[in-house]
Amino acid sequence: MKLGEKIALLRKKAGLSQEELAARLGISRQAVSRWETGSAQPDLEKVVELARLFSVTTDHLLLEDAILQEEPQKESDSLPAAGLDPAVERKRKFRIAFGAACVFLGLITAVAALFLAQSYAQTLTEWWTDLGRFGTALQSFRGVMLGAGCLLFLSGCCILLREYLRKD
Repeated sequence: MKLGEKIALLRKKAGLSQEELAARLGISRQAVSRWETGSAQPDLEKVVELARLFSVTTDHLLLEDAILQEEPQKESDSLPAAGLDPAVERKRKFRIAFGAACVFLGLITAVAALFLAQSYAQTLTEWWTDLGRFGTALQSFRGVMLGAGCLLFLSGCCILLREYLRKD
């Protein structure tokens, strides 16, 4: 298989158009088209960039051995990740950042609620629940604050777990 055929095959497996590949490499679409038809050859630095982009070795791109033709099947598992749409990647990073922020804010809120409840409970001389002073202190906004912090923490954990288990 020739270099141009390999570039076309890898580009299609990654789900990229000639224009998208050209944009990632900082070249024109016509240059990619000439590479794929075999009327031109990429510079060595572009071959290295192609290898990184498609998660293959430069040997795989440049050599025409029959053994190397089998490598795209072995490495095809990593191609979708390398060919992810930048918008999809930005959304994924946003979801991860949002989940981490929820976990962090949930922890801070829950700890602050417990601290406020404890400090208020120490000032109480009588209480109205079976849980004693601390239970009485949690029957105000501090209890709502604790519940909101726990809910925020659990929501953030669910978001991060979902992103971790996501297959796209």
